[in-house]
Amino acid sequence: MFISRATRHDLADIEELLTTHGWHEKTDLKEGVAYFARDGAVVGCVRLIEVAPQTQMVDSVLVREDRRRSGVGTALMKAAMNAKGGTMFLCCHEEALPFYAQFGFVSIPLEDCPPEVVAYLEKVGDVPAPEGHTHFYLKAR
Repeated sequence: MFISRATRHDLADIEELLTTHGWHEKTDLKEGVAYFARDGAVVGCVRLIEVAPQTQMVDSVLVREDRRRSGVGTALMKAAMNAKGGTMFLCCHEEALPFYAQFGFVSIPLEDCPPEVVAYLEKVGDVPAPEGHTHFYLKAR
């Protein structure tokens, strides 16, 4: 397995991974910088969107189901976080909190997120949270 920054040539493979796993979010894969793990096929990805100077949104984090809990997600997050500086924000569900905690992410109220972060969350449909969902807003660095 290798991890790399995606180029335009990798976007179709990343999109296939996302759609195969039911990803129906409003995602423009050309926005931001994507990192992906490939082991033959793409087995995981993460995207960073700079919403303001030194302010990154972590988005589109996904590992293929049969590769979860094998270190792919951890390797992807480390690569993405080492490549970009600044404060990072993300939105997730409760079951993902322990995963992100290992990278220094802590839960914060939505009101403590910068306006640019809130605007991005609104744009992708995470704010307000869809009915039946509880979202957690996290910050690191």
